[in-house]
Amino acid sequence: MLAPSKIRILLIGDVIGAYRSQTLIKFLLDSGCCVSLISPKFYSRPYQIPSIKKRILEFLLTAEFYLKAYFADVIYVLPINNHFIERTIRVAKFFNKKLIVEMYILSYDTFVEDKKKYLPNSPQARRIAEIDRLALTQSDYIVTPAKYQLKHWEKQLDIKVNPDKVFIAPIFSNNILQSRRAFMQDGQLKICWWGNFIPLHGLDNILQGLQILIKKVHFTCTLFGVDSPLFEVYENKIHSYQLENYVVLRKDLKFSNYSLPLYLIDNCDLALGIFGNTKKAYNAVPNKLIDALSMGIPSLTMKSSALEEFFEPEDFWTCEPSPESIAHAIYTIANNTAPQINWEQTRQKALRIFNPIQYQDIISHILHTV
Repeated sequence: MLAPSKIRILLIGDVIGAYRSQTLIKFLLDSGCCVSLISPKFYSRPYQIPSIKKRILEFLLTAEFYLKAYFADVIYVLPINNHFIERTIRVAKFFNKKLIVEMYILSYDTFVEDKKKYLPNSPQARRIAEIDRLALTQSDYIVTPAKYQLKHWEKQLDIKVNPDKVFIAPIFSNNILQSRRAFMQDGQLKICWWGNFIPLHGLDNILQGLQILIKKVHFTCTLFGVDSPLFEVYENKIHSYQLENYVVLRKDLKFSNYSLPLYLIDNCDLALGIFGNTKKAYNAVPNKLIDALSMGIPSLTMKSSALEEFFEPEDFWTCEPSPESIAHAIYTIANNTAPQINWEQTRQKALRIFNPIQYQDIISHILHTV
């Protein structure tokens, strides 16, 4: 279903590397909508600038916002841009515009609970929580990936979100490739993981689990990370766990240019999901799991109630997020004693539920309502 043509939509936020936002923008343009984007990063500079110039840039950003909001029919805060919500609420109320907020993550969950960047009772944490509360309570429509996740956010922030304004649009994969590898076709279990080293992913639990497996399973594991200061940290951890002959850390392949999925469909027997010991991990459906299942790659991830919103226990393998449980699960998989899974059936289910068309239909429905 197409979005209503000629509707004027003002998008707020940064979109670099965010394929969900990119999918949204393409869909709106293909539908014939009039779209404009305000990106705060456009006005930022990587070097020090005099305070007078900062004030001028802030004035220009504010002026652009008010001018475009005057002409807009609806204002849309893009995923992972909650930090822009306060001024957006002010502008939307000033011009009496409908406000859509896409709550892809909870900032409090990410920066306080998961990454532990701020202490829970610190001024910074309280400030982040207040911004999240505003996004969830002051918007006209909320787009979010899962009901279970939203319930967790309500508990975190001690709020109740009006269910009439909530629309569930699950995460999705743009991948259309399918695994071409027979399981352990060369007599070796080839394990793959990809991510960005955040606590949610539980990479330390994975490495410690693999250390237990060294003398039990013939395996190799390739970890696809991102180029960050933590890349070298995990290179050193692989060395400290004496896993150099079994685990390789790479940063050269990506989903954005299809180099990573092209590698995975020919070289991955088992994809690992998330195994973090955080509240966020227990209340999320991991993107990497959907990516793997959409390719029909056998997958193991941590057991959590959040998965039950979309999946059944027989759809893939799960275990507790501990090194011992991860090691035991991989051992049974390598020895063909794990529960049998119909991976093609799971793949079709993932493609049916987690696809961009579902997301676009939700957006279209909201815009037609507006």
